[in-house]
Amino acid sequence: MAVPRDTPPIPHHVGSRELNKIAPPPVPPRALFVTRGSFSHINAQLEAALRRVRPDLEIQRFDVTQTLKTDKMAQLRCLIGVQREYGLSSWRSRDTVRYRVMRSQSYYREARALLRRRFAGENFAFTLQTQSLINAALPGTPNFVYTDHVARASCGEMQAALSEPSAGWWAREREIYDEAAHVFTFGPKIRNMLTTGYGIPASKTSAIGAGASVVPKRPVDETLTRYAARNIVFVGIDWERKGGPELVAAFRALRRRLPDATLTIIGCRPELTEPGVTVLGRLPLAEVEEHYHAASCFCMPSRLEPFGIVFIEAMQFGLPVVATDVSDIGAIVAAGETGRLAAPGDITALAQALYDTLRDPTQCQAMGRASRRRATQFTWDAVARRILARAMEEARAGAFDLEPSW
Repeated sequence: MAVPRDTPPIPHHVGSRELNKIAPPPVPPRALFVTRGSFSHINAQLEAALRRVRPDLEIQRFDVTQTLKTDKMAQLRCLIGVQREYGLSSWRSRDTVRYRVMRSQSYYREARALLRRRFAGENFAFTLQTQSLINAALPGTPNFVYTDHVARASCGEMQAALSEPSAGWWAREREIYDEAAHVFTFGPKIRNMLTTGYGIPASKTSAIGAGASVVPKRPVDETLTRYAARNIVFVGIDWERKGGPELVAAFRALRRRLPDATLTIIGCRPELTEPGVTVLGRLPLAEVEEHYHAASCFCMPSRLEPFGIVFIEAMQFGLPVVATDVSDIGAIVAAGETGRLAAPGDITALAQALYDTLRDPTQCQAMGRASRRRATQFTWDAVARRILARAMEEARAGAFDLEPSW
């Protein structure tokens, strides 16, 4: 019988009895990582962290969106299905049709069929999907979901504009969670909503946090001079949704009390001529890092926010955070310790929160240091360890803290 090329040679002195005792080399565990697009760079960062934490894990990445883009017939079936499910109003805008396609039964079926055809007969220790718009569960393989959002969390501004998902989609979304071995959420709000809004057992969910896209590559300055500069930084692309207009109005009020305060706006380009405001627009990540280093505090008073990775970024640079108490921001920011919170849309309260943060450099410095200490819980490596503790070390998961200190 021929010996496979990759089989190590057997020493001549080994007899038949000893030969039977020689075990084959261990097969590295395999995992399938299923994604939809870049997910704001989250997928790439999570995959890299999984590889760092578990170097022996063989990870196969599969992007459903990129693959479906090459299948014109599947795309056509999705569009026909959207019209049947939602009606002709689906075509009123590009945003509407995109939103409804991602929440249609036709897209759900096409993605699921694609995965099952592509990986039929393959063995994985587990599958891991990010976001909850597809179902990556394969027969006989535990599937884990990591998401910052559930559809019921958008019953408000976005769904008022684009309409709620169909009854069929609600059932398909519930199926994702029912068939998952465990659902990891970024924060506790979505974790709790899975229990109260979807009936998923609390034991099947964990809020494990997220990591930052921009991290300090040089030592963070925690001197009093930095915090006395009173430079506020805003980093966000969606100016309206991130509360930009409210921030400018609050900053105008703040300058009447602290005339030396400044505001730097990164990520978008609102047309502003406000004294003390610098608008920079989109910048390379390395330049964003430098502005974090130069800031005294971070402010983004979001109206709507799935989680808020940018707050974790700011905290890693030792910045107190002034924000609204929407979504999980109140869980990330420890009010009175690492920052201050105001109700969304309350410009007076926002201006007061900025004043209380910046008026005393010593207090601002103390909050910045507390922010940096708290941020150590929120890294991509910590997220990867929490996922792997559940996915590959189930017996020992009880000894591992699956959640940060919310």
